[in-house]
Amino acid sequence: MAASTSFPRRFGLLLYPEFEVLDVAGPIEALIGLSQRGYEDMKLSIISHTLDPVSPGLNDFGRAIRYLPTHTFETAPQLDVLLVPGGLGTIEGIPSPDKPRIDDYVDYVRKAYRGYDGHEPLQYIFSVCNGALVLGKAGVLDGHKATTNKAAWKLITPSAPNAHWVASARWVESGNVWTTSGVSAGADGMLAWMASLLPDKIVTEVADGMEWQRVWSSDDDPFAELNGCEDVLPEQD
Repeated sequence: MAASTSFPRRFGLLLYPEFEVLDVAGPIEALIGLSQRGYEDMKLSIISHTLDPVSPGLNDFGRAIRYLPTHTFETAPQLDVLLVPGGLGTIEGIPSPDKPRIDDYVDYVRKAYRGYDGHEPLQYIFSVCNGALVLGKAGVLDGHKATTNKAAWKLITPSAPNAHWVASARWVESGNVWTTSGVSAGADGMLAWMASLLPDKIVTEVADGMEWQRVWSSDDDPFAELNGCEDVLPEQD
């Protein structure tokens, strides 16, 4: 099957200290699988506030894992899709010597989504878990439906008072804004995003290659009930 010429090729991954590993690994694994099935021209840029290695760890065990950024905010290339993971690094007030100002990341997301300095707007933006907090603070979720980590529901939903937060959702598609529930939901959301643009045959091949049991319904998230989450409607003017 010939590769789709309209499928986005230029992907960005936003990384900050104390990101959640599976928020990154699930969607990226799906994209790697796709890149091995006729989409070898896909490009991935890893973007952070500096080029220093970025660790997900809160302790020495986690800090042994390090990801190497390819670009800073200032040198980031034109992107089609930006992936924003969650993690404790998005939450201000949790002390850490490694944590940069999350406002810098919010500012980059705001600019990248809308276009800046000759860069065209993103075709899609995709958040996992409490990465939705960054999108909310950047104003990306205004007027959209969204979801996020259910264990942190009441902490994250105030970040976008003009969004409709969907409690039952494993993932939400709202125009060019995709958001997923917590951690492992990122893989399901990414497979669903791919299936919205590509024949399901190739997406099934990717999922089978991951040995991943897909969640087929976007409203199938048992963690909403487990955490007592309810929809949060947009504030009225």
